[in-house]
Amino acid sequence: MKSYMISLPFSTAFGADTEGSQWIIGYLLQKVISNLSVWSSEQDLANDTVQLLVTLVERRERANLVIQCENWWNLAKQFASRSPPLNFLSSPVQRTLMKALVLGGFAQMDTETKQQYWTEVLQPLQQRFLRVINQENFQQLCQQEEVKQEITATLEALCGIAEATQIDNVAILFNFLMDFLTNCIGLMEVYKNTPETVNLIIEVFVEVAHKQICYLGESKAMNLYEACLTLLQVYSKNNLGRQRVDVTAEEEQYQDLLLIMELLTNLLSKEFIDFSDTDEVFRGHEPGQAASRSVSAADVVLYGVNLILPLMSQDLLKFPTLCNQYYKLITFICEIFPEKIPQLPEDLFKSLMCSLELGMTSMSSEVCQLCLEALTPLAEQCAKAQETDSPLFLATRHFLKLVFDMLVLQKHNTEMTTAAGEAFYTLVCLHQAEYSELVETLLSSQQDPIIYQRLADAFNKLTASSTPPTLDRKQKMAFLKSLEEFMANVGGLLCVK
Repeated sequence: MKSYMISLPFSTAFGADTEGSQWIIGYLLQKVISNLSVWSSEQDLANDTVQLLVTLVERRERANLVIQCENWWNLAKQFASRSPPLNFLSSPVQRTLMKALVLGGFAQMDTETKQQYWTEVLQPLQQRFLRVINQENFQQLCQQEEVKQEITATLEALCGIAEATQIDNVAILFNFLMDFLTNCIGLMEVYKNTPETVNLIIEVFVEVAHKQICYLGESKAMNLYEACLTLLQVYSKNNLGRQRVDVTAEEEQYQDLLLIMELLTNLLSKEFIDFSDTDEVFRGHEPGQAASRSVSAADVVLYGVNLILPLMSQDLLKFPTLCNQYYKLITFICEIFPEKIPQLPEDLFKSLMCSLELGMTSMSSEVCQLCLEALTPLAEQCAKAQETDSPLFLATRHFLKLVFDMLVLQKHNTEMTTAAGEAFYTLVCLHQAEYSELVETLLSSQQDPIIYQRLADAFNKLTASSTPPTLDRKQKMAFLKSLEEFMANVGGLLCVK
């Protein structure tokens, strides 16, 4: 990797703590304001311009220079007041502009100046929003174009605020956003027949969960879980039994489900990425200790799964993005909460198992691999529970044959061999007698004695290092190595063309 040194004259003129650095920041800021004012209808230019603004303020050293420019404060006031021409900017540009303004607010300022900044940037947003939704006749006015524009602009701004989250500002931003989330749930009722607004409301929750969940300690995370659970309950109530017959309606449902799955996946991510320290970053921002609560990520996610599974038709799974997100979510749940799967209602459990089978047999190799990765923890859960009459135990027996056929009788992507091998080994441990039957059935169907002997030898070598097979890591690794040799010796020998 090449390293570059800035020339001494340039560094002297424009380096840190020079008058030149302040001048160049001021020049770039003026260019940003000029572009957004004069060329607001040029989408690509406006996007690049607000990205430049984010770059100017995302590092504290540069942000400290930016806030010293009077133009910055004028820009913040103009945008916060929804004044033209900034209010004509497209929604994505307004979202990114709000992100930049929030990042700038965490530059080095004295307490009084910082309070003044937040009063001028965030307070107008809150005041206008509350003024609109607290009108006595809001239900009658909600579909007026002016009101819808105000609601949309507020929701876009909330997404931008969430996107500006960093570890040193999460306490302030989370508390600010949580006040809005409750009101957003109320908007779900008001705008239940306005799909684009429903999408945007869910997207606010998606962004808050995506950017902030990893920083939240237990009590704050529970607050967010509760809000998300209520959101899903309202969505479920408003959409339960709703018939969608045309293409447009199907696409609307596609967007809803994609966002809900993204929300659930973001909530699950806390199980993998957790930077919280028992709400340490919130000290000084707490009005009081939250009461003990019982809502967990598992509660929200499983409720969401109960909502999603009945809606996931094969037609919807034809959307590649939705299909991938759906199977990623299923795999996450099986990996993190395998003990919860047997507790699903019978019809939902069957839907989940059918989804896994469909993903293994009729979807892309990426989806198939996700399904195989989901099978391993489910089989391990069965082994721990030792309930041989449970629906999950019976389902894993069926999957043993599917994976056996995939490895031995069908052509498959070699990249899936590891995932298939891990699932296969765990299933063999769980159903040793059934595995032996599958091998015997396959061998007895061979009329060519050479192929018969070659297969018999290969199967004997496959399990020689793990007899009897157990859920021991060392045995498992030995089996996977033997499986590689097995595939090299007989792979493709019996593949059904």
